[in-house]
Amino acid sequence: MTLPRSRVLRTATVVLAAAGLLAIGACSSSTSSSGGGSVSPTAKAFAAKEITALTNAQGWPRVEGLHNKRYCEVLLARVVDGRLNADVWNSYGLNECPDAAFKALDAAAIATERGALRALLNGPRYWLMDAIEKKPVAEPRKTTFGTIEMFLAASVDLGPIPPNLAPYTERRVARDSVFEYAVGTQIYELKDPAGKVYVMQSYSAQGDAKLTAGDLPGLATRIKPPAGWAYSSRTLNSTLRVLTPGGEAVVVQDDLSNTYQLVAE
Repeated sequence: MTLPRSRVLRTATVVLAAAGLLAIGACSSSTSSSGGGSVSPTAKAFAAKEITALTNAQGWPRVEGLHNKRYCEVLLARVVDGRLNADVWNSYGLNECPDAAFKALDAAAIATERGALRALLNGPRYWLMDAIEKKPVAEPRKTTFGTIEMFLAASVDLGPIPPNLAPYTERRVARDSVFEYAVGTQIYELKDPAGKVYVMQSYSAQGDAKLTAGDLPGLATRIKPPAGWAYSSRTLNSTLRVLTPGGEAVVVQDDLSNTYQLVAE
């Protein structure tokens, strides 16, 4: 059965506003060419100033110095084969998402301009890993929203309509990457009833505009995970490398839209 466009629009608005799916694909491989923008011969997955000469064993580019770095995103939603999808445009490495410029963006105008079902302004957010190693992809697309330059970071499948909006729900993202947390870094983890551990990859200022990295150790008193889930923090005494076995990341978000990735055993 084909859903009425009005219902699809309402569903898209609720899904995107829920912020449960916002930064999941921020470092994913780009799989879509829709949503506007043009291919730039100088575009890189991250700004040149952020890429070091270091590579991992596979020869993937390594980006360092990410911890607590600010970024923002614009999501452009569409329906593909009865499922809600969103292209994720990300500012990281191109600029620091100036606050005034981000607040000046008009989501409705962007959706109209780009021919999207809905647009969502996602941010600001802040990375918590210290480095990322990512499988190289073709030259990413770049575009500008207002005065903020962004690159196409991912195309995320948000699920059938209506999708499951609940926080603490696993979602899978096609991604070949390594998130690295250095010795001495304080990390924040969720553990589910089965004992699976998810480490926070980014925190969000959307649910609480005043949230800072300094607030994260006490987050257990503020979030409301389901029964059997637990939140904790610890300081690393060895490097933690969070991998994506089989090219797939498993992620969840808490009720403040902070994002965590499953630590594969």
